[in-house]
Amino acid sequence: MSVSKKAYKSNVCKLKGSLRKNGFDRWRYFFNGINSASGEERLFYIELMAENPALSYERAVLPQREEEKRLDADDLQAALAGTIDTRPAQGQKVVPSYASVRAGVFGSRPKQLNRFFSNSEFVAQKKGFDIKAGGCAFSDNELYGVVAVTEIEARSFPEWGTAAGRMEWNLKYEPDFDAPETASKDGKHWLAGGLTARFSGMVTLDGQEYAVSPDHSFGYVEKSWGTALPVPFMHVSSSRMTSIFTGKVMKDSGFALEGDFEGRLVALAKFEDDFYGFGPQQKIKKYSAQWSCARTPTNDGNEELHWSASVNCKKYILDVDIFCPAQEMLVKDYWLPDGSLLKVLCGGSGSGEIRLYKQIKKSLELIQHAKILSASCEYGEKDGE
Repeated sequence: MSVSKKAYKSNVCKLKGSLRKNGFDRWRYFFNGINSASGEERLFYIELMAENPALSYERAVLPQREEEKRLDADDLQAALAGTIDTRPAQGQKVVPSYASVRAGVFGSRPKQLNRFFSNSEFVAQKKGFDIKAGGCAFSDNELYGVVAVTEIEARSFPEWGTAAGRMEWNLKYEPDFDAPETASKDGKHWLAGGLTARFSGMVTLDGQEYAVSPDHSFGYVEKSWGTALPVPFMHVSSSRMTSIFTGKVMKDSGFALEGDFEGRLVALAKFEDDFYGFGPQQKIKKYSAQWSCARTPTNDGNEELHWSASVNCKKYILDVDIFCPAQEMLVKDYWLPDGSLLKVLCGGSGSGEIRLYKQIKKSLELIQHAKILSASCEYGEKDGE
């Protein structure tokens, strides 16, 4: 394992100073699990997020879009016993203040389960990364908890953006490689603290058990914090790579794209022993990047989304092409610290290729070429923009 002490220090809760009134902190975990009965393999995710803790400590506050309808008062009382407040005074803008745990699965039957809590239920230790939130626990090497949503809760709180169901997990994880933190001038931060990571343990989703093993988890861990997420938001990552040169699985290899920061995409790629980082605070700072996310038709009459990125510097060119079936994607809603809504289209069935070229005088040499599977791929815009 080659995770730096600096990465562990950066992984702690950042909600201090001005971020307590206008800021967020988010941790995310991606890993594969195999159904113990059927052998089906699926990509899972777990997220922990807290926003604006100084604005409301005892009650979780979420905005509510005008078109959303709620059940009557008796149903609401039965659903959550009054611990959520989403109704503003007339003419008053609602600024979010909450903690949340989100968990779910991608693939042919994607599902997201989201719970929101008051900031009083978000307890972070002063030293190290050790957080309890809503009955779930997060630390540098362990995750355990449960997210359960009833049918009445899912119907009553459309602002949660959740399905009904239950996901429980008991996991250990070991980051294999971290990349330097990315920070923009406008206060956005991103840390791929586990560009490659090994997970082990069990996940139970709606009564079905999934085994998670280190050699087949193909894990990824990241953290972001600041006053807002990048908009438009773009993220693609995977640590499941197979060399097209040799046909062999590339161990301890992975990549991540995040953007954009200061008008450019940040790109990280690890090919076994070699790491290439493009972005602020990365090894390669002078570069250009182009990316797009577009819908394309498939031969069977369906649609897929195509993420394309090309990063160029004086010495290298990194190209990434990822495709994900549209019917295997879901939409996540993120209420940002200023009260705006970021809608993110997410999938975990991404597949494609990554290429790294070395520029030698006026010619290009292809030095890495790999097939990508189990890619997490996302694109987001603010609602109404």
